[in-house]
Amino acid sequence: MGEPLMQERPTGLGRARRLGWAVVFGFLATAMVCAEAFGAYETGWQWGTPAWEAAFAAAPGAVAGWTAGDLFAPAEGVDAFMIRLDGPEPQFWRSRLPGLERAYALLPTTGGYYLAGTKGGTAEDPMRAQTDAWLARLEGEAGIVWQVRVGGKLKDEARALAPAPEGGVYLAGHGEGRIFSAGNGGSDVFVARFDAAGERLWGAQWGTDDDDYLTAAAPDGAGGVYLAGYSDVDEDCRRVSERGFVLHYGPTGELAWVYRWGTDAATRPETLVATAGGVWVFGETDGALYGPFAGGWDVFAVFVRGPAEVRRGVQWGGSRVERVHAVVWDASFRSFWLAGATASDDLFGQTEGGYDAMVVVLGDDATPAWAWKRGTPARDEAFGLAAGREGELWVAGVTYGSLYASNAGQADAWAAYLCFDPYAGARERSLKCEE
Repeated sequence: MGEPLMQERPTGLGRARRLGWAVVFGFLATAMVCAEAFGAYETGWQWGTPAWEAAFAAAPGAVAGWTAGDLFAPAEGVDAFMIRLDGPEPQFWRSRLPGLERAYALLPTTGGYYLAGTKGGTAEDPMRAQTDAWLARLEGEAGIVWQVRVGGKLKDEARALAPAPEGGVYLAGHGEGRIFSAGNGGSDVFVARFDAAGERLWGAQWGTDDDDYLTAAAPDGAGGVYLAGYSDVDEDCRRVSERGFVLHYGPTGELAWVYRWGTDAATRPETLVATAGGVWVFGETDGALYGPFAGGWDVFAVFVRGPAEVRRGVQWGGSRVERVHAVVWDASFRSFWLAGATASDDLFGQTEGGYDAMVVVLGDDATPAWAWKRGTPARDEAFGLAAGREGELWVAGVTYGSLYASNAGQADAWAAYLCFDPYAGARERSLKCEE
């Protein structure tokens, strides 16, 4: 099936340190802890205000999300943020534009980053329902170099990014009504290709009679892009189940193929890892999709080569609920790393609360081999995941508790740097992470 396609990994990232510290940055109380626990050399941060914060995306050495409070600077409504963690001290950026910006995806590119999410509202009405998908390019001290909005007259949002040829980017999401063509249902999926200067090269829209939602995007290695998501299948105006789909678009916007799951069990694809011969799809199911059903929601993984060719489906879980939010491939270990959350006490050990954040090592057959967990008596989830150098992971998430510092009020954003070889002893792992 081929090796999963890898994006170039930056070098020279900041390393974990053994000293813990806590500092107040103006409007922010933040803390970092360093420890060797759960088989990983670990550095963690937590940020919050009395309002609501969340980190949904990660790149090597950076995380991104959004804040409704005075995080890093006085609030200008709801703002997107990005935090660089690969230097001696964290570096903070906040959008501070009138209205609302929420960041859900972060992609490194030459000289900077692409950031994507939603944009809408005004300073007087920052939470209004009508939003557009939002794409911005960030570069160093300049901040936003350019930004674009995609959408119609109703609610539209971007959920994923994927690299395109020549330094460009694919922006993918979902929206209501006409975006690039007539709407098919309440919510449709869209994808648009942009060049490095922010010019849109093409856009496409896909949907069914039901509400369709985009969850993930990944490059196909030939200039095109894979998309994943699910449809809320309705019967007599009643939601029955989620029905997953995978779309494959070519580099000029042609829809190459569509794969859809049946409705015997709910299928909610959440993330993709592409290979030279197809794409691995990871998601959640509430039934016996590719094996015995453990209960609640199980994790599933399957390799999709085309509209009628699916191979090596597996599923696993505990007696309650498992969530999948991000997966990356590590060629050095021939392993997948999966980020999400678990509510089960019979999967990777006792949970601390409602949900514990987890990072799971999966073999090349997508079955679990080892897991790292962090939790509090409240709810904790890992949403973003990125691989750095060999054995390095950057994780982003949300906590309603005191995961790495005292909770500031409601939901706080958090990030973790993990460095480990799951097959090495603790001493060898520590020496490697201190290089």
